[in-house]
Amino acid sequence: MENSNANGHRFTHGISRRQRGMSLVGLIIAAIVLGFAALVVMQVVPLYIADQKLTTIFESLEEESAAGPAEIRRKIDKRLNINEVDERFDSDEFDIRPVTGGFNVTYNYEGRATLFGNLSLVAEFKHQARVSN
Repeated sequence: MENSNANGHRFTHGISRRQRGMSLVGLIIAAIVLGFAALVVMQVVPLYIADQKLTTIFESLEEESAAGPAEIRRKIDKRLNINEVDERFDSDEFDIRPVTGGFNVTYNYEGRATLFGNLSLVAEFKHQARVSN
């Protein structure tokens, strides 16, 4: 049954018109995908937050000078403690090598985010700074 309104547009009545939208199966699949994405974000973001704190430590090292590796390690320990990442990183793992005019400090590490079971994401981070003496 077709009718027209005052403007002459036709519209239909009844159930013959097909509904559009997401089915229950589509909704469940979308929820699973969104849930997995949320899980990944919740596990990976803390890795990058900790790495950002480490980046600020390396940036501050470049602005200072130090007499030797022991002093550099003390400065790193102090900054790790201030940034509250001293449980995650250890200054003994930082590679400090003498170069002309100072020291080259590097730290390369892998951050792991366990998603579930034995499935993990691994992110590689590399940092380098030159400290003058």
